[in-house]
This record gives sequence, C-alpha cells and structure tokens, in this order.
Amino acid sequence: MTVKLLIHAVAIVVFFCTQVIAQERTITGQVSGEEEGPLPGVSILVKGTNEGAVTDINGNYSISVPEGADILVYSYVGYLSQEVSIGNRTSINIVMESDTKTLSEVVVTALGFEASKDKLGNATHTVQGDALARSGEPNLINSMQGKSPGVNIVQSSGDPGAGSRIQIRGATSITQNIQPLIVIDGVPIFNDSYYGEGFGGQDEGSSGSIGSGGGVTQQNRLNDLNPDDIASIEVLKGASAAAVWGSRAANGVLVITTKKGSSSKDRVTINFNSSVSFDEVNQEIPLNERYGQGSGMIYSPTNVLSFGDRIANRPGGDDTFITDENAPGYAGMFIGNTGKTYYAIAPGTENDLSGGKNSRAVFNPFDYLFETGVTWTNSISLGTSGDKGDVYLSLSHLDQDGIIKENSTYQRTTGRINANRYLGKLFTVKTSAGYTRTTSNRVQMGSNLSGLFLGGLRTPADFFSEDYEGTYIDPSGFEFPERQRAYRNYLGANTSSGYDNPLWMMRNITSKAVVNRFIGKLELGFDPLSWLNITARGGLDFYTDEREDFYPILSAGENSGGRFTKETITRSQLNLDLIARANFKLNDYINTNFLVGLGLNEQKLDDHGATTRQFTNPLSPPQLSNGTGGNRFLFNYEEVIRTIGYYATAGVELYDQVFVNLSGRVDALSSLPVSDNTFFYPAGDIAWQFTKILPQNSILTFGKLRAGYGKVGRGPDPYLLKTTFINPDNNTDGGFGEGWGPGVNPDAYGGGFAISNVAGNPDIKPETKIEFEVGADLRFINDRLTLGVTYYENETNDLIIQVDVPESSGFIKQTTNAADIENKGIELDLSGTILKNPDFSWVTNINYSHNRNEVLRMSGTNSVLISGFSGTSSRGVVGEQLGVLWGARWTRNDDGSLDLDENGFPQLGEEAGVIGDPNPDFRLGFGNTFTYKNLTVNILFDGSFGNKMWNGTKGALAFFGRAAYTAEETILTEAQANDLLVWDGSTVAEVYPYAQQGDGTYVVRGSIRDFGAGNVFLDEIWYTVGPGSGFTGPDEQFVEDAEWTRLREVTVSYNFNTPWVKDVLKLQNINFSFTGRNLKLWTDYTGVDPDTNLNGAGNNGFGLDYFNNPNTRSYIFTLRVTY
Repeated sequence: MTVKLLIHAVAIVVFFCTQVIAQERTITGQVSGEEEGPLPGVSILVKGTNEGAVTDINGNYSISVPEGADILVYSYVGYLSQEVSIGNRTSINIVMESDTKTLSEVVVTALGFEASKDKLGNATHTVQGDALARSGEPNLINSMQGKSPGVNIVQSSGDPGAGSRIQIRGATSITQNIQPLIVIDGVPIFNDSYYGEGFGGQDEGSSGSIGSGGGVTQQNRLNDLNPDDIASIEVLKGASAAAVWGSRAANGVLVITTKKGSSSKDRVTINFNSSVSFDEVNQEIPLNERYGQGSGMIYSPTNVLSFGDRIANRPGGDDTFITDENAPGYAGMFIGNTGKTYYAIAPGTENDLSGGKNSRAVFNPFDYLFETGVTWTNSISLGTSGDKGDVYLSLSHLDQDGIIKENSTYQRTTGRINANRYLGKLFTVKTSAGYTRTTSNRVQMGSNLSGLFLGGLRTPADFFSEDYEGTYIDPSGFEFPERQRAYRNYLGANTSSGYDNPLWMMRNITSKAVVNRFIGKLELGFDPLSWLNITARGGLDFYTDEREDFYPILSAGENSGGRFTKETITRSQLNLDLIARANFKLNDYINTNFLVGLGLNEQKLDDHGATTRQFTNPLSPPQLSNGTGGNRFLFNYEEVIRTIGYYATAGVELYDQVFVNLSGRVDALSSLPVSDNTFFYPAGDIAWQFTKILPQNSILTFGKLRAGYGKVGRGPDPYLLKTTFINPDNNTDGGFGEGWGPGVNPDAYGGGFAISNVAGNPDIKPETKIEFEVGADLRFINDRLTLGVTYYENETNDLIIQVDVPESSGFIKQTTNAADIENKGIELDLSGTILKNPDFSWVTNINYSHNRNEVLRMSGTNSVLISGFSGTSSRGVVGEQLGVLWGARWTRNDDGSLDLDENGFPQLGEEAGVIGDPNPDFRLGFGNTFTYKNLTVNILFDGSFGNKMWNGTKGALAFFGRAAYTAEETILTEAQANDLLVWDGSTVAEVYPYAQQGDGTYVVRGSIRDFGAGNVFLDEIWYTVGPGSGFTGPDEQFVEDAEWTRLREVTVSYNFNTPWVKDVLKLQNINFSFTGRNLKLWTDYTGVDPDTNLNGAGNNGFGLDYFNNPNTRSYIFTLRVTY
C-alpha cells in the first residue's frame, strides 16, 4: 500500500509541477529515423553554446535556447548530422537520414562491452527496450516472443507470473539446463524455475507423472525484472559469440543492458507509466453439454461418467429429491454454502432415462472457474546526466489478479538505481542495484487430484458445483460439518471426493510464495594510457523464496487428512572479473585489440523445509506443529559450485574491411574431479565487408560475409563424482516405506540417511558443444532494406544422462557422459522501409528460423525419459529429435495400415514407440510499424509450424464422456442398428434397445466410422472399455497437429506533444496507447492454447497437455508521461 501511495503521489507531482522560465525559450520536438521510428539518445546542441539535450526513449526532447541563438545541431551514430534553423518555432520534429558511410550498429558483447556489429563474424540480434515495453507483458521473456529468429519461447500457462522456457538454436542437452545464460550489465544472474524439494500436488492414480506434471507453475527469475528498466537485449546465439563464458555458454547468452541517465544535460527527466490490462481465456476446450451424468444414456448421480441421458429430453424444472427417510434410496442430506439443501436423486432406468433428474440446466466450467483478470502496472523513472556522470532511478509496482476466480494473484515491486561517475580522465565508477519483491498465490494444475481442470473438466455438465462446501447429515441424523461436495461425492457423504471440486480447491488450497531479490554491480574502470583500459567488476545476485503449500482436511486423495509444507529457498551468485583491454593502431591499414581476463564465480543453494500431514487439529491455522512426529517430514538440500576462468580475446582489422576475432577460455570447475577439472574453449570468427571493394552504389549499400567457429560447454551438476546419501522416507526414490506407518522414515526415529541407489561417477566430464556458422548481412537501396541470413551446425557431445547398471553392483543407475546430439538450422531476418515521407512511414520485419535436431548416440539404451508419464512422455530417442512424444501405438500391418480385429476395430499394440514430434519445422514472425504524424500502429504476427502435441486432456475426457466429439448423436435405421457392431461385438440394437423410436429408427449417442474393413459404431463401450480413450487405448490417437499462427501484438499509440502540452502542462510528451496480445489464435489443436507446457519452464520436456491451465488474451491501456 505504501508503494502504491508513493507512486500515485509522484504521479500527481509530475502532472502539476511547473518550472520558472528565465530570459530564454524552450524548444521541444521528436526525432525519428527513416526506418526505426522514434530515436532515443540523439544529441541536440544549440550551435555556438554549451546548451544541449538528449532524446528520451520515445525520441522526444526539450532544450532551452538562449536569446540570440537560432541553430540546433542534431547528431546520432549512424546518421547524418543536421543543422536546423529555429526561427519563430517552439516545436521542431525531424527525420534523420542514415549515413551509409558510417552506419554501424553498436551491440553489446558477451562481457558487456560495446562493439560494432558490422565487424563481427557471428550472428547477433538486438531487441530494443521500447519493443519489450510496448508488448505490455509483465514477463520479460514473453515480451520477446516473435521478435528474434532462432529464439523459441514457450509459456507454461497463463497463470499470473508463470514461467516461460527460452531456447536458442535447438536443444543441446537431455537432462541439463537448456536455457541461455543471462548477463545483465556484465554480470551473470539466475533465471531458474526452481521447483524445490517440497511436495507437489498428488498425482492422479498410477499415471506416474514425472517432473513437474502436477502442483503449481513456478516463475522463472527473469520475471523479477521490470521491463521498463531494460534498454536492450542482445541475443548471442552462436558459440563463437558466447565462448568467453566457456562452460556456461552452451545454450547461448542473453545480454541485458539496463537504462542509464540519458536526459537533457544537467536536468532531470521524469517518465511516468501507468497501464491496466484486462485478461481472458484465449482458447476454450470443446465439451459435451448435450448428455448428463450416467452411463448407457441413462442418468445416474453416482456414476463418474457423462454418458447419461440427453439433457434436452428431460421434463425441466427442479430435480426430484428423495426426502423421505423411509423411502428406498434415501441417503441423508447436504446443506450447502448457498443455503440450498440437497438429497439423493433417483437414477434413471431403461423406461425412464432421466429418473429424478428434471433440470435441463448445464454449467460450463469456463464460465464458473474463470473471470476477466486485471493487471495494474505503475512505474516512474528519473534520469539525469552531466559532465561527471549520469544517474537513473526507477520504482515500479505490478498487481495482477489472474483469470482464475480465486487465489491466483501475483504482485511485483521493483526499485533500481544505476549510477556512473567519471573521476577525472583516468577513473570511472559504475554501480547498479536492483531490488525486487514478489508475492504470489497459484492454483493447482495438471496431473493432480486437486488440479483446476482435472476435476473441473471431468465434472458432468449437469452438475452444479457452486455448493462445494457444507454440512452432511447422514440417515441417522449425525452431522458432519465442513464436508466437501463434488460430483463424485455429491452429498458430501465421504471424506474424500475423488477429485477436489475446483471451486472448493481454488478457495481453500493455497500455494503462496514470497521472493526477495537483490542484484548489484560495482565496476571500476582505469585508463592509465590512451590505448589501455583495466576494468574490475563485481556482481551479486541473491534471493530468498519462501513458500507455503496448504491442503486442508478433506482434500482429495492422500491429502484428505490435511497437509502443510513450509519451504525456504536461498540462492546466491557472486561473480568477480578483472579485465584488461588494449587497442593498437599498427598503421593506417591495420588495427588490433586485445583482452585478457580472470573470472571467479560461486553459486550457492540452500533449500530446507518441512511437511506435516494428517492434522491433529482440523481447525488450526496452517502450522508445522499440527501433526504427530510420524507425520512430519523434514527435507534439506545444499549445494555450492565454484568456477574460475581465464580468458582472452584478440581482434585484427585489415584495411577496414576484413575483421578477425579470436577468443579462448580455460575453466576450472569444482563439480569436476580435481585431477581433471580444467577445459579449454576456443572460438573465432571472420567478417569481410566485400562492398568496400565495389563501386559505391545505391542498390547494394552494404555487404558482409561472415563465418564463426566455437567450442563451449556445460558443467555438470555438483556432487555427481561420489555416491551420496539420501533421506530414505517413503515419499522419495530409494525409500523403504511399506505403506503402514512411517516405515523407516528417519524423521520418525531421530534422523538418519541411506546410500543413494544412483552410483557416483569420478570420471564425469562437462557436456561440450562445437558449432560452425556462416552467414551474410546485406543492406540495399540506401539501407532501406536489410537482410541477415545464417546457416549453422552444432554438435554436443558427452551429454550427461543416467544409465542402468547391474543390480549386483548395489545400485540401479549411474550418471555418466553417454550421449551426443546435433542441430542444423537456418535463420533469416529481413526488414525494410516500404514507404517513407515526412508524414507517413511503413516499416516491416520478417524473421524465419528452421532447426533440425537429432539425437546421434546413447550408450546402453536407445531412449531416455525427459518428462511426462509412465504411459506418454517426452523422450530422447536415438535418431529422432530431442523431446519426441513416446507412447502406446496401434498395431499396424507392413504397409502401415491399421491391423483390425475381427469386428473391424483397430487394436492396441504391445510396444510403445515414437508417436509425434513437438519440435516445429520452422518459426515465423512478421511485424509492421505504421507511423502517421503522431500516430503509430505496430502489428506482430507469430507462428509455429509443423509441431505436434499430445492432447492427454482430450484422451481423459473421452473416457469420461466430456469430450465434445463423444457426444455426437446418430439416427440409425432399424437395419443399421441391427447390423452395426460396437467394440465388444454386440450390435447397436442389442446394446440400446430403449433408443428405438416410434418410427423404428434408433437415436443413439455415438458415430459411424470406417477403419478400413467397413462401418462400425463408436459409442460409450469404445471409449470406456475399448481402446478409444486415453485410459484404455494407445496414446497415438491423441497426438494432434499443434501448429499455430497468432496475432501476437497490436499496439496503437498517439503522442501528444502540442504547444499546449509543453507550454501549459510543462511536459515534454504524453502518450496514450492500446495494446492487444494474443488477440487471435489460428490452430487446429483442440485443447487449450498449444503455446503452453505441462512440465513448466524448468524442464526439457514439452509437447504434453494434460489439463494444462489455459493461456490468455489481453487488452492493455497505457499512459506514458515525460517531464
């Protein structure tokens, strides 16, 4: 509340502040580029004076002009300087022209230093901060979607603060982290989605969920950053660009640069942003709302299926309850939280299909589980600069209520200060400090008896879930308060409901987290000579994550006695670098540069907590003491990993057209054997600006050929060298519990450990990736059209996996280097200015990426589980792309056709295998920016093509009769009903004699299908007994095309920088904008948005949908004020 009041107070000051104007006038305006739109950082100087200013992020400026001065000079790197006469004007807008002779985009390299992009021999891509902020995404990673070729970003769900997975140039590891290293202002930081040692939600039955298939989604740590603080993100894709990070560079590097004070000289610029976002479910799942609870087209209130009677055929009105205590079927009563009383309902019969169920009302879970989510974001920043340095300060607060009606919230408060100080000509001090506090509460999802969709979507359409809690009174009159009512426990008579009523779950089960994070940097620069710079840089990333999971008594499954988990996760990363850089000009044709450095990195993790089950006091607030000793479980985990690196780079420029860059790094890791813990990572690239030897022309303005080679690595996790000890409770692998009492859980007997069943490996090595890339960067028609193209190949060897070992060794598995994988791909980035005149411009951008991945080798096996279920999983399989879908298949003939049984139905095969590939064939982004005077429209389309997804939700709903396609209704002639066979060999007439109408026809729930041997009938028997569902049949049938195209972003913004705004309000600019995200999704996939992932952001498996929480569509309104 204090933060909100402070932000609103500062906002009021911004709107109503005034300034005293002396004997001078103020000129305001906006500076734009020919293609880029508004240009930040343009220098404006009053000719003949020391008065100057710099444009802000929106290209706006304000400058004081002394009496007698009449010329403004505009200058910017890569553009022609312009002198403009002021005259009587108070507002001047200009469009700067590119300088084709000096145009060279400046990028930030892996170590945080600036370099000319035109002199690099590797592919990099820059995403500017304004493009990130314009997206309106609270998650920084998601704001990059569709904006960089070769970068694949997949969200875990649309939950507030939910994490996303980012992958560059394909997967390069099976079990290790495949997300890029994140470097912010030269300092590496965490971006993990740590799921902790605590318990998650109980997995459904025996499906064997592996990884994070249940519980709640966790955020990735990049969520902690305020997008408004970001100046740019450099995507370093290839090994040659990232090799100076050695054993941490196998997945590429994202180099984030935060903003600095770049306001008018010796004046303070204040930027205030406020936005509100309205979010809704962007794709619903088609459900059966035609038939009610029951089986065989007959209503039954105790049946778990939705193959009951046709709802529209009921008489209507209130249901007929069995209220007479002496009547057959009387089961007591339930008094719900709404005050309504429920009794048993007589089931239907063949003569009366609906029984006592009269109501025709249907209830769609997308209506009663979801609402319009609202996100408020307010931020303010202050920046200033002068001859002795610059300062940038910011404060922001985000408050998000998700689309799920209860207990789905996320709040983030951030503060940042960046300060640079120049101490004479020799010394520079650069400091930055960022603090973030997030609080969240998330709802259960996925393969989880308490999952929102697992219970919600399976609930029959005719069951009213609102009365989810109340008092059950049994036939003898005994009262049971606080009972949960769900469709599998419709009177609350049982202590367990099978699945939690989703409304009860979202209002009673909580999963809370509070994160406090600090990221800081101190950098000292020393320039003893004109050609030498020495930099000492230290950085710290530290956070605590305090989590509480609470399941009250009467939760589903093993949590029916209650469960409370409290966990504290502490992570820190200390990084120190000492770097010396030198530049030598040997002659007019040869320039050289050198860099040597020493780096130290230490990462620590401390995860400890406890769980209490089977509460002794059902009314007690959540606390660990509410349980007996045998039902309390402690857990703890600690790790430390240290790396020391020695690195060097060398660059040679020949005749200002050939540029050669070499680098090398030697890393020593504490997670490797002492006798063999150092590895060398070399890299090199070459660039040739071949247009330097061509006659200057306006067609091909610039051309560069480039090639790069690099070797990078990925260090193993700590403590793999020796066999470790584990806590052998009956809730972890290697436990000895037999299911009665605490077993040999050491927490019940004063502590103790057992040897792990995974053997240590003293010969473990890092995973090593070698990559080669070639490409070209071209600019045409005076730089109005730019094209970048890259082809790459990389191979990663010595992948770390667990392999089986003989049980005679005393172990089950051993972690070892036992696999190889390769990636080959193409990236294209095309942009151009289609139209340009003083009032209107149209800039377009297309990015394309194709990657082909293959697992080349595995020792001792051909398949390794990554994540998923014991039935369906995402796996590494030799000869296939990493992450292919694996599961049960139909039996097939030699020609690939289905092998049918004697009745004409396909048969379940005995062996599992590859059933689909979730990797896309290619990704495509297409963006356009239209500018007319002060109006700007940005449109971005994003697409993923050729990828598959396992729709496990559909498979489960088929069994329960809730999938819409199982509710098809077919009218059969009497002859057809006596001829068509259902799966068990019976005819339709034999199974449904009561479906015959007066005219002799049969109206039956089901559909006619020909699998290759003539028509058969698919009915309830096919879905619940035969192989027609995800519970009874092959997983192959539920793999769907999951390619998609979406309208990712639409932004319409308008700048108000009129004289009234500047002279009366004393503001530089007011900007109003509307942004729509995910406004339209085109896909044939029948589940939730396929851009989600069951296993979250921290797992390498993907392409699995099993009651995933949905994604969102957002409408965002934003106000930006610059003073």
